[in-house]
Amino acid sequence: MLRPLLVAILVLVGGCCFPETALLGVSRSKPAILLVTIDTTRADRVGAYGYDKGQTKTLDRLAATGTTWMRAYASTPLTIPSQATLFTGQAPPTHGVRNEGDFRLSADAITLAERFGQAGYRTMAFTSSFTTQRRWGLDQGFDLYHDPIVEGNPSQLQWREQRPADEVIDDVLGTLDALPDDAPVFAWVHLFDPHWPYDPPEPYASELDDPYDGEIAFADAQLARLIDAWDERYWADASYVVVTAPQGESLGQGGEATHGFLLHDGSIRVPLIIRGPGFAAGQQLSDVVSHVDIAPTLLELAGIGAHRGMDGSDLRYGGSGFAYSESLAGQYSLGLAPIYAYTNDEGRYVEGAWGSYGAMVGHEIRRTEKLQDGHRKDRRLHRYQRSLGEQLAPEVSLDPQALAMLSAMGYLGAGDPAAKAGTVDPRSVIDAIPLTWRARERIGAGLLLHAQGLANELDRSLPDAFGVKLIHAQIDHRSGRLEDARTGFFELYQRAPSSTLALQLAGIGIARGDWVDAGYWYDEAFAQQPSPEAMAGQARVARLRGDIQLAEDRAAEFLVRYPDHPELALVRAELLLEDRQLEAALDEALFGLKGAPWSPWAHMTLGEVFWELGRPDDAIEEMKEALRRDPWQAPVRMRLTTALVDMWRAYEAVRVIGPLAKNAPDDPEIQELFQLARNSITAGQRHQIRRDRARWIRQNRFRR
Repeated sequence: MLRPLLVAILVLVGGCCFPETALLGVSRSKPAILLVTIDTTRADRVGAYGYDKGQTKTLDRLAATGTTWMRAYASTPLTIPSQATLFTGQAPPTHGVRNEGDFRLSADAITLAERFGQAGYRTMAFTSSFTTQRRWGLDQGFDLYHDPIVEGNPSQLQWREQRPADEVIDDVLGTLDALPDDAPVFAWVHLFDPHWPYDPPEPYASELDDPYDGEIAFADAQLARLIDAWDERYWADASYVVVTAPQGESLGQGGEATHGFLLHDGSIRVPLIIRGPGFAAGQQLSDVVSHVDIAPTLLELAGIGAHRGMDGSDLRYGGSGFAYSESLAGQYSLGLAPIYAYTNDEGRYVEGAWGSYGAMVGHEIRRTEKLQDGHRKDRRLHRYQRSLGEQLAPEVSLDPQALAMLSAMGYLGAGDPAAKAGTVDPRSVIDAIPLTWRARERIGAGLLLHAQGLANELDRSLPDAFGVKLIHAQIDHRSGRLEDARTGFFELYQRAPSSTLALQLAGIGIARGDWVDAGYWYDEAFAQQPSPEAMAGQARVARLRGDIQLAEDRAAEFLVRYPDHPELALVRAELLLEDRQLEAALDEALFGLKGAPWSPWAHMTLGEVFWELGRPDDAIEEMKEALRRDPWQAPVRMRLTTALVDMWRAYEAVRVIGPLAKNAPDDPEIQELFQLARNSITAGQRHQIRRDRARWIRQNRFRR
């Protein structure tokens, strides 16, 4: 429980009892609140928690001027469900976001941003990773949700380089500088840098032996810029700063390389520091608290008050006194047993296919032991689970590019939420699980042969696992084996129908130029989840099949639901192109490309517009970029081939259509185009001879 000194301070000060005086024009009865989450940061890698090999001066300074919880735990070792808990004050079974990449937070959920907004706060979010984009429902209630789209191929490293901490903090500082001083602020800032793979910038790469420490040090140094600016604007003694992490990082603990599957101190014990009125400077508390406790605490500090349905309690009065954590990644992705944990000041009970227990030693649980069947350590866990009930949040839809991004970050993103609890404990096969991360990372990097070898090895360790079959299907797709990919995704869809899997099948239909098949699967995706990706696909297929009226009707419905979605701009660009409104089509195509720069469709649409505008070189470059984004799009290869032939670039045309002709020897249209490209080489040579002769005549006709 809280120490007597802190209780006395709370009685005298109180988190919400500020005098009604103005600070920079803002009433101090509504204090500014800053919530910072630093991804995959273990508590025991922060100086304030006893670590002396890193550089965390900013976090240590906050701890010296605020209160630190030495035993704070995440509700799950995954970012999206963990952030959902931070924003709702609910455990994962209550808000229903149970795994990474499968769910979005329901619109029915009540979030911190919504409550702060209703109380007159300006609400702002600044994110840095694919796993904190608005597509997961985390944007609910924010006036500003800054989640810029990544450019480049879908690899986790490239994403991280696009949104490092310094860029995120630059965004925050620029926004704060432009704010008027007439309203209180609630801001959430997410820094992604410590996430795997660990590649810190200089000087942190050289100064620290462990690159993971270097990533944390870089994020910490950038955080200092934000805290200094925050304190100058809102004053340290009149506002609140809260720093935590969505989850930790295993770093080999329990045999796990990163995070997501196991529940031990490395993956769920996180830093939690709060600085502001009512929190004693330098105070270190040993209360066991959870992420569910943060939301009700912040609402109480602002004088708004926690609402019904929250699972947590005010941290100023001890919080929950225990922590519930879960990981269903093994069940949904690989058919393994789910893992649940109950941590209190005595120790932690973990239950999967079997139970284990570890006693608390100081602030850590250092050793766990397997329990015999029938041991009663499970009582508190089961009692708490019964009090929560259980539900699943709405399914999220991932198109092929979005699934590739998530997979390259190490997450499957298309699990089977209906999978029954397996009988194999993730702890028993933890040596094999990292191979799934490595395989997905290799797919993202385009190292498909290596990925195939890892997938074959996984088949031996995890036979018939849903996630392993998904990896095989993705490898087939990226390798151009579209029929095999279609079979693989179809078998997965039969096991667990989902909008995400239907979108993969629709994408394969588009790549094969089979508009009927693509249309069927876009309809299936829409039936599973009426997502913008499904609606855009329906409109696009209608246009490709020549049904312009249906395409316009679909686009109109799309416009009502998602007026600013980049794929709607691409639909409009194609329809404007049909109507020969070329300048308007160009505007829409450019807007669509800005919002979805990774999309082959975006580059291809812009290429078509350039072609019709009489800019063939620009058109060909955009078509080539579309092909780089997805090398096995048959319509893209065929259209680019015809463009190159028209421009007398026959050798390039043969190189573009050749691989497709090799993969589709029985397709008469592809073979005919391949032969046309080859014949154009000879024709092009004759054309070049004629052009050279004409140029020679022009140059020499006056020399007689």
